[in-house]
Amino acid sequence: MLARIVLWVIFAVCAAMTVAFLSGHGANLIAGYNTATEAEKETVNERKLLRVMGGGMLVATLVIFVLALLGGAAPIVLVCVSTAVIAVDSVAMVYLANTKCKK
Repeated sequence: MLARIVLWVIFAVCAAMTVAFLSGHGANLIAGYNTATEAEKETVNERKLLRVMGGGMLVATLVIFVLALLGGAAPIVLVCVSTAVIAVDSVAMVYLANTKCKK
C-alpha cells in the first residue's frame, strides 16, 4: 500500500513539473540553470530548454503513471523496461539540453 502511495506522490510531483516546464515556467527547477550566472544564461535559449525538459518529463511522468496504475501487479519485465525508458529519456534530455538549446 505504501509503495502505491509513494508512486502516486512521485507522479503528482512529476506532473506538476511537466506542466510548469511546458507552460514556459519553472526554469529555476532545472539543475545547473538555476545556479548559472547571467552570462551563462544568455548562451541558452530558455524557451527551448523548457520544452526539452517538459517533453522529457512528460515521458517519465507517463511511465510512472502506468506503474502507479498497476501498483503491485506490475510484472518485473515492465518495471525493467520502464527503468530503461526513463534512463534513455534522461540521457536524451541532457544531450538535447547541451546541444540544441544553445543560442
